[in-house]
Amino acid sequence: MNRHDAARTGIAGRLSNLRPTGTVWAVLALIGFIAPLFANQRQTYVLMHVLVLAVFATSFNVMLGYTGMVSFAHGAYYGVGAYAVTLLWIHLGWPSLVGFLLAPVIAGAAAYLTGLVALRAVQLYFALLTLALGQLLFVVAFQWRALTRGDDGIHGVALPQLLMPTTNRYYFLLFATAVALAILGAVMRSPFGATLQAIRENGERAGFLGIKVKRYQLASFTLGGAFAGYAGAMFVIMDRGAFPLLMHWTTSAEPIFVTLIGGLNAYIGPTVGALIFGLLQDWITRRFVFWGLILGIVLLVIILRMPGGTVEGVQRLVAWIGRRRDRAPRGEPFDESSQPADAAERPREGAPAGEPTAGGER
Repeated sequence: MNRHDAARTGIAGRLSNLRPTGTVWAVLALIGFIAPLFANQRQTYVLMHVLVLAVFATSFNVMLGYTGMVSFAHGAYYGVGAYAVTLLWIHLGWPSLVGFLLAPVIAGAAAYLTGLVALRAVQLYFALLTLALGQLLFVVAFQWRALTRGDDGIHGVALPQLLMPTTNRYYFLLFATAVALAILGAVMRSPFGATLQAIRENGERAGFLGIKVKRYQLASFTLGGAFAGYAGAMFVIMDRGAFPLLMHWTTSAEPIFVTLIGGLNAYIGPTVGALIFGLLQDWITRRFVFWGLILGIVLLVIILRMPGGTVEGVQRLVAWIGRRRDRAPRGEPFDESSQPADAAERPREGAPAGEPTAGGER
């Protein structure tokens, strides 16, 4: 093998072992930082929605990808976070940034209390119980007009003057997204995150090892709900309002789709899925009347063709390209020393039977 082939093989090997690293995050951060320089106001708003969705989906993946729990109440905690900002502003006159900081605490408390009830059930019954609890919170927001203004929602939340321009709000949300993803990433890389994965793989065996399974599941449920509320507070900064639909079960389906598109087995998966989903949704809704049908078909194709998500699909594609390069014939120079010792003793292929061989024998 010459040095050029060795170089190609080394590159293929490195690509086949590609994993999301700090470099990948740095590239995404750089793209996010310079994006407003090339985007108009509508496109910047779409990018803000992508940032909110990235935090929302990553918080959901704490439960699904790391703990193996499917919750249909995640949208409820998203709405609790949004209403925490708006209700503190409208009823107590607190600044929206104070509500922004308190939103994950309030949403985490709501997730903890409802999790105590939901975790009395397991598997499918757990999912259905979270659906019931989430819809209960939705009905409270929808019917209690004196507190939440009902289906009219709350609009026109006052923001600091610095955050009034769309570009400034975008950079605030970009920073908030970086903080949330950094905190969740550190937690998931800790022994706590490893314990959640052990519970996901085999909860019964984890219990035999002395792990308090229900306690860890409740902690995962609370953590996911707290950061869902954080995403809801980000939504208020983006949209300057809150409304009951944020707490509906259909909102809980959105992070599920986003996580499946990006990949639930990679921490970066929900962020990639949010980028794909947000940009694809914007492109389709502006060009087609029946955008819901088309978007559903596209998402179905992505999920069926790449069951492990986009991140895992790209990794498999790169590994396949590396294997193809390894199997490809290479034009190696002839090296006489590498030939078998008895090569000179064998007749040349196609030589007449009576023709002497290289050794001079007939």
